[in-house]
Amino acid sequence: MKTLPFNSRSWLLLVLTAVLLFAAACGGGGAATTGMADSDRCGDRSQLASQINFFNWADYMDDDILEQFEQECGVRVNQDVFSSNEDMIARIQAGNSGYDLIVPSDYAVQIMIERGLLRELNLDNIPNFKNLNPSLLSLYYDPANRYSLPYQWGTTGIAYNRAYFDLPPDSWAYVLEPDLACQHRGFISLLDDEREAVGAALKYLGYSYNDTDPQHHAAARDLLISSKACLAGYNSDNFNQTLAGEEVVMAQAWSGGTALATSENENVAFVIPQEGGAIWMDNLAIPIDAPNPYTAEVFINYLLDAEIGAQLSNYTYYFTPNLAAEPLLDEEYFDILTMGGMIVTEDVLARLEWIERNEFTIIFSDTWTAVKAR
Repeated sequence: MKTLPFNSRSWLLLVLTAVLLFAAACGGGGAATTGMADSDRCGDRSQLASQINFFNWADYMDDDILEQFEQECGVRVNQDVFSSNEDMIARIQAGNSGYDLIVPSDYAVQIMIERGLLRELNLDNIPNFKNLNPSLLSLYYDPANRYSLPYQWGTTGIAYNRAYFDLPPDSWAYVLEPDLACQHRGFISLLDDEREAVGAALKYLGYSYNDTDPQHHAAARDLLISSKACLAGYNSDNFNQTLAGEEVVMAQAWSGGTALATSENENVAFVIPQEGGAIWMDNLAIPIDAPNPYTAEVFINYLLDAEIGAQLSNYTYYFTPNLAAEPLLDEEYFDILTMGGMIVTEDVLARLEWIERNEFTIIFSDTWTAVKAR
């Protein structure tokens, strides 16, 4: 990878500054403090289980970290993956999932708290909590961080292959309007995610990502159905691989997954559409019926270690909420994000929305079911 001819690290400071302002506007709180003290990364080894079960998004964990945790602490981490928050919530809500640790997004944390599906965290077992950026804590979905702690954050926009476009496809029209989308028939994908796909259609139509008006949803449904024939399919699990391999040339995508593709194919780039996109935070949380909650908390603490936090983001290419990890990030990390267009400037930030949940957002499930059924 060719190193860019400027200090890419300065861009991260711009990203963090913008996020601090945005988080504050959305109800982010100040620094949280506890009486925690530093301790061994493996906690009280006498209380550790021999293994835990981890439910995560695809391509969202460096397997080396799991191996290191097992070697250092003697705990095997069995990882399964899910494709959407809704699939994960359904699995946990059914009970007896056997999972000790999960990675719900912001609005999903809110849903799971309301349904009594999450266990309160004991921060005494997570001293590396102190490494987290205070302005990325106490957000709307878990105001006191009683149930969740930040894992990685990013944005949702359009990934594309520069070789196939004279100009960046900077509108959702390129993946939603048949006249434009079908110019690349069979080489476009949308996320297999009801809040993201429907949200993008709403945003293109001039509404909020969180709009719940039935008439607006009917229009979004019809638009999504009209473009289905142009798509290769809906893909949340491995869109980065299909982009890198040029099986698709354009995709609704998450920023870090796009960066993974860029690291393999330098033609892959990312843009937030002019209509806007989403900003989100994925979090570490423990199900209410987790078999091994103490060991899960020790693993959370391990992931929030400065070195491990940097190793994680160097692998995922998503933004880290871990202030202590920032100085340890690789130069290639910054190069990839800058080259691929994933940097969040103030102009981009102004076009981003958090995905929220309220009593009316069940309509997203109804709209998505209607789209998938056609």
